[in-house]
Amino acid sequence: MALPESLLEFLHVKRIEVATRLTIPENGMQAYVVIFPIIEIRELKYYNNLADTVSYEIRLIKHKDIYTHEKWGYDWDYVLDDKTTRIKRIFVNRVDDNNELEKVLTSIDIDINDFNRLRIYDSPVLDNVIDCYFEHPSQSPHLWEDF
Repeated sequence: MALPESLLEFLHVKRIEVATRLTIPENGMQAYVVIFPIIEIRELKYYNNLADTVSYEIRLIKHKDIYTHEKWGYDWDYVLDDKTTRIKRIFVNRVDDNNELEKVLTSIDIDINDFNRLRIYDSPVLDNVIDCYFEHPSQSPHLWEDF
């Protein structure tokens, strides 16, 4: 199954993070699949917006459904400190036929046509602001337990 052009445009042209909901059997929990395009970092004489997407980070995030952006705002500390919150990170390289990304996405029970911008999902922990928690994974070991 080929990846939708709209998804590839978000990731490669616009370099926008995208997400979709993941169906899970646990009551009171919600889960997401988030894709972050990782661009090539190189020194340029003049800044331009033409840096290539060279890889992707795919995050599976699960937390209680009470944690909404509307209610918790930027207090993602509470969400990440909750012992039931989980994060799984997967990194894949970008290749011409996108088969590495496609392989990971098709292994997850999602509709790959449902990816949208992060802002339409009501979760305070979907974007990059939580990256500081990844620098010291031993401080929040529950996040990395089995998803």
